[in-house]
Amino acid sequence: MISVLGTEIDLLQLLISIGIFTVGVVIARIIRMTVLRLVGKHLPTQTEIVVKRIVYWGIIGVATLSAVSNMGIDFTGVLLAGGIFGIVIGFATQSIVANLISGLFLHIDRPVKVGDPIEVVDMNVAGVVVETTAFSTRLRRFDGVFIRIPNEKFFTSQLRNFSTHVARRVEVTVGIAYKEDATTTIQLIKEMVDKDPKVFVEPAPSIIVWELADSSVNINIRIWVASQEWFPVRLEIMQQLKELLDNSGIEIPFPHQTIWFGESKEGTKDTLSIAVKEVQTENEMKTAITTTKKTKGDVSTIRNYKEATESSSDDSDVF
Repeated sequence: MISVLGTEIDLLQLLISIGIFTVGVVIARIIRMTVLRLVGKHLPTQTEIVVKRIVYWGIIGVATLSAVSNMGIDFTGVLLAGGIFGIVIGFATQSIVANLISGLFLHIDRPVKVGDPIEVVDMNVAGVVVETTAFSTRLRRFDGVFIRIPNEKFFTSQLRNFSTHVARRVEVTVGIAYKEDATTTIQLIKEMVDKDPKVFVEPAPSIIVWELADSSVNINIRIWVASQEWFPVRLEIMQQLKELLDNSGIEIPFPHQTIWFGESKEGTKDTLSIAVKEVQTENEMKTAITTTKKTKGDVSTIRNYKEATESSSDDSDVF
């Protein structure tokens, strides 16, 4: 028998406790190596170090408590206090633990990787993945702003990855006037698309009359390109479409609206026709509004809606 801290301990029990601790250390190392072999390849270096330490020291702690308990030392009070302390710490760090576990699942599931352009639908955030750590994922938005998203929210959100597939579809809709020949326009657009070397032959481009809208016949263009070429190709197609229609004399219409003010005392109808046309220059977008009033067959140009209503208040009912 030997005395340790005032407690008589049998030599055999001491040797058994040392053996328990030694076996615990060996088991901790084996389990640490096994865990790293199974999931280490899915984790970044920083997360791998955190997992390795948690596994190793967790098993060492259990082995130490088992060894000390074998020597007859009563840990009931310590365990009770530790349990209460653990509950308090658990409530205080639940978000941290949730982010850590979500980070592990993100590295195992791998829905995104560094460099992928993505959109976090639930947060209305889009950008390029910069880094995924144990607790958060960092994005660089397309306007250059960096955003840090906790892994728990990132893992449970709906994600759109724009680069997972090798190809993406570019979809553009353009409107032409009703007086224009839709078949001829479609043929011209098809020839333009076929000349672009970035557009895939298969799946074949789709160019169809998509909608008979209020002011235009809408033609829908769908083409497939490489994922990394999606944005520049879409910009090129829009520019080429505008130049093609202008050079071919095909009108791109703008909306017209007629406002009826009722009948005047003489029984004639007063109308206010408003045409809104967007004029795009190199540096700015201007809106030209032309307002005309027709009364008793005469046409006069009026500067704005207020002037039109004031001039017609004497001989019409506005509603």
